[in-house]
Amino acid sequence: MPKSPRSAVLGMALLSTLATQVVFTSAGQAANPAAAGYSLTPAFGDPTLTAADCAADPSCVVATIPRGNGLDDWSALTASIATAAGRATSAQPATVFLPAGVYSLTRPLRLPPNVNLRGSGMTATTLTIAAGSHPNFNYSFLVRPDDTTVANSTNLVADLAVNGNCKVGAGLTGDAVLPSATCDHGAGDSAGGGIKTGDRWTVEHVRFTNLEYFKLWVNSTTGVRILDNRFDNLGGSGSGAEDNIGGGGFASDTVVTGNQFDATERGNSLDFTNARGLTFTRNVVYTDPAMLARYDRDDNGSLYLEAVTDSTITDNVFTGGHIVLKSNAGYTPTGNNKNVTNPARIVVRGNRITASYGAGITVTYTDYLDADGTTGRVDGAVDASDTTNHTLWSGGGNVISDNVIDSPAESGVLVYGCYEAAKSVADTIAGNTVSNAGTDGSSSYSTGCGTFETVGVGLSIGKGDGVYGNVATGAAGSPAVSGAWYGIQIGSRTAKTVPTGTVLTDPTGVYPANRSDSVIVGPYRYGRGTPESPVVETGVRTPGGAALTWRESTALSGVPVVGYRVYRAGALVADLPVGSVTIPGNLMSEEAATLETGLGGWTAVAKSTVSRTTGVAAPGVGASSLAITAGAAGQIGANGPMTPVTPGQTYTAVASYRAGAQATARKARTGVVWLDASGTAVSSRLFTANTATVDATDRWTTSSFTAQAPAGAAYARVISAIDSAAAGEIHLMDRIGLVAGAATEGWTDPATPTGPTTYQVVAVQSTSISGSEYSIPVGVRVG
Repeated sequence: MPKSPRSAVLGMALLSTLATQVVFTSAGQAANPAAAGYSLTPAFGDPTLTAADCAADPSCVVATIPRGNGLDDWSALTASIATAAGRATSAQPATVFLPAGVYSLTRPLRLPPNVNLRGSGMTATTLTIAAGSHPNFNYSFLVRPDDTTVANSTNLVADLAVNGNCKVGAGLTGDAVLPSATCDHGAGDSAGGGIKTGDRWTVEHVRFTNLEYFKLWVNSTTGVRILDNRFDNLGGSGSGAEDNIGGGGFASDTVVTGNQFDATERGNSLDFTNARGLTFTRNVVYTDPAMLARYDRDDNGSLYLEAVTDSTITDNVFTGGHIVLKSNAGYTPTGNNKNVTNPARIVVRGNRITASYGAGITVTYTDYLDADGTTGRVDGAVDASDTTNHTLWSGGGNVISDNVIDSPAESGVLVYGCYEAAKSVADTIAGNTVSNAGTDGSSSYSTGCGTFETVGVGLSIGKGDGVYGNVATGAAGSPAVSGAWYGIQIGSRTAKTVPTGTVLTDPTGVYPANRSDSVIVGPYRYGRGTPESPVVETGVRTPGGAALTWRESTALSGVPVVGYRVYRAGALVADLPVGSVTIPGNLMSEEAATLETGLGGWTAVAKSTVSRTTGVAAPGVGASSLAITAGAAGQIGANGPMTPVTPGQTYTAVASYRAGAQATARKARTGVVWLDASGTAVSSRLFTANTATVDATDRWTTSSFTAQAPAGAAYARVISAIDSAAAGEIHLMDRIGLVAGAATEGWTDPATPTGPTTYQVVAVQSTSISGSEYSIPVGVRVG
């Protein structure tokens, strides 16, 4: 029903006020000045109908007052509805007016086209399911259409409460009894929804409470209006896990405005699958983390749009909940979900999201594989009778702008995908402000389509997407308490998709450049080709502080790992070059410098000569290193001395490499060969593939190989190979060892922080993109 301009303006003003009021809800929920002020008083819209108003309207029917004591009111109300239907016309709908009281129903009320149902107020008139009648409401609702259609008909349901009697007698008042995730009626978990809408229905000033099934169902409809309603489980209500507003089924032109969701709600605030033309604006969704445990949920109050296009999500306030745009690829691929529709042409603007239980806003592009292992036919219709193939409707053209996201558990905004073809149009991510991301303490997490660090904005799919004007900040300007590792991440190292041509400066000049303040590492992270994460082997408390050890990281591009950073609770405490600790069992220590067969037990392989050079050594190891000179072009290297080993024990062969002054970068690899007590090899030469490791002048890079000593092994030799060397080149080796276990790097915190402390270790490689590139941080808690 159209609202006057005055009503619309008044509604916007009241909703703006709501965002700063103190919370009114169940006991045990602390007042939160930044959250929504839940109230059962209408905030905007049409005034409540009165008995006098109805008496003055010849098309209005006053229903009899409730019989009370749980006696059935369904027959009397159905008779009133039939009377109103006889008075209704397309030009003048009729109304059934419900006086104050509790109406008990044994069956659903069915409204014909052009018949309105209006109560005396959300706290005055209640429709509830009669005790013992829940089987009559299985997969059904207290109020629903009668399934007849009339062109251009309208219906209004307003100014009442629908109470599913999930917990018998509960939910009639806003008392302090906490809600329940169970029901009393024993009729199954889908018995007793709230309202199912038909075409051009308006639902206004309705309180939804104590319901087992979907609270409000909008499916296969057009022109539905959902205005200034309330969703809660106050008064000790029970609740099913279904969404507060659910449906889709190719629903179109749905407007959801000015609704309030209390902390006692259960389920998503709205979840549509297959829909277009949704407007979700100026709603206030507040959730209480205590309800997650009470309802056994990981999330609550979120907005899910699955296979939804051409919609707007604007000016809403979410506390706890978040916004998810995705395809319908996760459903069983039949019926409406045989074909996959990705999010397209959706505007998400001006929303405030606080303390979300996941990332603040996510946009996901996906598909499923047909039986033959192929994805869908991209943007091409498939005949309905084709049981082998499906259509992949690609997405994109979404605008995520000017949202304020504060303290999300994970990242702020993420746009990612599993299949390049699922997105065909660039998105715009602009002007968003993300503060204090990563409040759950994780430094990275997998989306299922690639791993992101905890960032302000992350993008891993698309061509020419615009990412500009976004601001990522730590908490109160302190990186030590911020979980945001980077401001903007372009690409994910493990993703199946790669963004290209990303635009980081607004071509229109409206938005400034992206900005990052007090994030842990830096403003940008480029995800492809970054090094693998270090594997932390130990993290133990010691008298001197905390001791950490980890495995060497392998470079996954043509640039070496050059060092490691260690963070304590997100604050940088150590910036270490490769080889910053002496390798246990170092075969190049000064103590092993006496010449034996070869050099300290080292012998050259074909085309190589081995010598010791002084004055050049890996950091923290000594004053000299091993020099391998190529006598001819080809692979060169050296074999280490025989080192005693124990069969069944895991060992790691490790060595650091650096090119000599006249050498160019070459691939360097380390390996091991196992020998019996007589010195005869009991295995082939085992080398790490490590094809991306390169040695270059003036910096050291490391290669390592981990394997278990086989039966019969008494000794091992560390072996090296430098590929494709030119004649005369000299390459240096140092920090060479055979380590029991796998940890070859380490650091001891000289400080002695009290209590359990979280450390993160990050591998660093030098790049030409942004100066340095980093691995996914790996955390360890030292208690």
